[in-house]
Amino acid sequence: MTDAHTIRGTYGSAHTPCDVIVAQDSRRLLCWYVVAGSININATYEDLEDGVDVELVEDVDHFTVGRTIETVQDLIDAIDS
Repeated sequence: MTDAHTIRGTYGSAHTPCDVIVAQDSRRLLCWYVVAGSININATYEDLEDGVDVELVEDVDHFTVGRTIETVQDLIDAIDS
Protein backbone atom coordinates (compact mmCIF):
# COMPACT_ATOMS: atom_id res chain seq x y z
CA MET A 1 0.00 0.00 0.00
CA THR A 2 1.31 3.41 -0.85
CA ASP A 3 -1.47 5.61 0.46
CA ALA A 4 -3.66 4.79 3.44
CA HIS A 5 -5.78 7.33 5.26
CA THR A 6 -9.21 8.09 6.69
CA ILE A 7 -11.85 10.28 5.05
CA ARG A 8 -15.36 11.35 6.06
CA GLY A 9 -18.34 9.78 4.32
CA THR A 10 -21.87 8.51 4.71
CA TYR A 11 -23.64 5.16 4.46
CA GLY A 12 -27.20 3.87 4.36
CA SER A 13 -30.44 5.45 3.24
CA ALA A 14 -30.27 7.93 6.12
CA HIS A 15 -26.79 9.06 4.98
CA THR A 16 -25.33 8.25 8.39
CA PRO A 17 -21.97 10.06 8.85
CA CYS A 18 -18.96 7.77 9.18
CA ASP A 19 -15.20 7.50 8.85
CA VAL A 20 -14.08 5.58 5.77
CA ILE A 21 -10.64 4.00 5.94
CA VAL A 22 -9.01 3.88 2.51
CA ALA A 23 -5.87 2.10 1.22
CA GLN A 24 -4.70 2.25 -2.39
CA ASP A 25 -2.37 -0.27 -4.02
CA SER A 26 1.10 0.82 -5.12
CA ARG A 27 -0.04 1.39 -8.72
CA ARG A 28 -2.99 3.49 -7.46
CA LEU A 29 -5.41 1.35 -9.44
CA LEU A 30 -7.33 -0.55 -6.80
CA CYS A 31 -8.68 1.19 -3.72
CA TRP A 32 -9.66 -0.91 -0.69
CA TYR A 33 -12.01 0.73 1.79
CA VAL A 34 -14.06 0.00 4.89
CA VAL A 35 -16.46 1.96 7.05
CA ALA A 36 -14.70 2.20 10.42
CA GLY A 37 -16.16 -0.37 12.80
CA SER A 38 -17.22 -2.75 10.01
CA ILE A 39 -15.97 -6.21 9.06
CA ASN A 40 -16.82 -5.73 5.36
CA ILE A 41 -13.88 -4.62 3.23
CA ASN A 42 -14.58 -3.51 -0.34
CA ALA A 43 -12.48 -2.64 -3.38
CA THR A 44 -13.15 -0.16 -6.16
CA TYR A 45 -11.35 1.51 -9.05
CA GLU A 46 -12.92 4.85 -8.07
CA ASP A 47 -11.02 7.62 -6.31
CA LEU A 48 -12.62 8.08 -2.90
CA GLU A 49 -12.66 11.58 -1.41
CA ASP A 50 -14.12 13.31 1.64
CA GLY A 51 -17.90 13.29 1.53
CA VAL A 52 -18.20 9.96 -0.31
CA ASP A 53 -21.51 8.10 -0.06
CA VAL A 54 -20.29 4.50 0.12
CA GLU A 55 -23.68 3.26 -1.07
CA LEU A 56 -22.93 4.83 -4.48
CA VAL A 57 -19.43 3.38 -4.90
CA GLU A 58 -19.13 0.65 -7.55
CA ASP A 59 -17.31 -2.26 -5.89
CA VAL A 60 -15.25 -4.76 -7.88
CA ASP A 61 -14.28 -7.05 -4.98
CA HIS A 62 -14.93 -7.55 -1.27
CA PHE A 63 -14.21 -9.78 1.71
CA THR A 64 -15.06 -9.98 5.39
CA VAL A 65 -12.80 -10.32 8.41
CA GLY A 66 -13.32 -11.74 11.88
CA ARG A 67 -12.95 -8.48 13.80
CA THR A 68 -13.90 -4.89 13.19
CA ILE A 69 -11.59 -2.58 11.30
CA GLU A 70 -10.96 0.53 13.39
CA THR A 71 -7.66 1.96 12.09
CA VAL A 72 -5.62 2.35 8.93
CA GLN A 73 -3.23 -0.31 10.23
CA ASP A 74 -6.15 -2.73 10.80
CA LEU A 75 -7.12 -2.34 7.14
CA ILE A 76 -3.56 -2.78 5.88
CA ASP A 77 -3.14 -5.92 8.03
CA ALA A 78 -6.44 -7.37 6.72
CA ILE A 79 -5.48 -6.75 3.09
CA ASP A 80 -2.01 -8.24 3.57
CA SER A 81 -3.26 -11.41 5.28
